[in-house]
Amino acid sequence: MLRRGMAVLALSVAMLGLSTPPAQAIPPGDTLLVVAYFSDPARTNLIGQRWSGCGQPSGSWGTLAGYTTIYFTPC
Repeated sequence: MLRRGMAVLALSVAMLGLSTPPAQAIPPGDTLLVVAYFSDPARTNLIGQRWSGCGQPSGSWGTLAGYTTIYFTPC
């Protein structure tokens, strides 16, 4: 299950990088990457999150599988 989650994360990040110009994909400076996992395609029921960046330890909670949304947040 962890491998599947990592594969989904890698694919999502790769597709995001292909769909927008690099200057707009990641804001300048240190960035917090948050992957949110939802149980439904409408993304109304949050079931887990994974995060990393900002010089802090990576972490997660909940179920790390399902429909994903990726957020890039400045520190």
